[in-house]
Amino acid sequence: MRFRRLALCALLCAALLLPCTACGESSGMRVIDTYSAEGSYVIAFREGDKLCELASAAMAELVANGSLRSASYRWFGEDLVSAKGQGGEMDELWAEVPDRTITVGIDVTNMPMSYETAEGYLGFDVDVANYICGYLGWRMAIYPIDPANVDVELQSGNIDMAMGIPESDAKSGFSYSPAYLTSRYVLVARVNGRVRDRSALKGKNLGVTVTDLDILMQDQKFVNSLGSVTYQTDTDGLFRALLLGDVDGILVSSVAAAYYMKT
Repeated sequence: MRFRRLALCALLCAALLLPCTACGESSGMRVIDTYSAEGSYVIAFREGDKLCELASAAMAELVANGSLRSASYRWFGEDLVSAKGQGGEMDELWAEVPDRTITVGIDVTNMPMSYETAEGYLGFDVDVANYICGYLGWRMAIYPIDPANVDVELQSGNIDMAMGIPESDAKSGFSYSPAYLTSRYVLVARVNGRVRDRSALKGKNLGVTVTDLDILMQDQKFVNSLGSVTYQTDTDGLFRALLLGDVDGILVSSVAAAYYMKT
């Protein structure tokens, strides 16, 4: 169990007076509505880069041998992997695998996909990148990036691939892996609060990360119904604000919700 989740569990037990049974048996939160349609995450590469084909084939092999599904259960408590793989995808590609170090770009504010601790970088995306690089015999270096600057980081050569890119944000001029994880955006509230559906947030305070502000703005009618919007710099702070009662609800990805509400 990652230490940030343990810290939030302690906050939950103190603020909501819930028993700390196995630290997370009861999250004290619930999803009250789906905010956006289902989407997926992909890995971005420079356009035409052979690394994209190799990493995609390795990812398919990792789906076939169960590694990615095991990582999904470990982080989210369920299988959210959308990538397909039958095995044998790398059979004709091994001769083209270079011996090199791959620099992987991650968003360290996107817990539980990727984040930084005193122990190093952790998260589902970090695990996936490690699996891919390990399978192909690549050495891996992590480079924290601002998700808004993925194209600049790739084109400049600062990174070789960028993890956790929403498929809906894919731009022309780059190559992308097949989608590897399903997600959508949901509204989450406290179990012991009065917010039980989207309409109950009318006049209330909604929390959202700065990077997800554009998702919130997709429903202007809903935004106009809110009393206020509180911005957080990262996902961890967003859930902490909800558990402490600083906000009445939050807008967050379903993968983050699955992690923090995992029993």
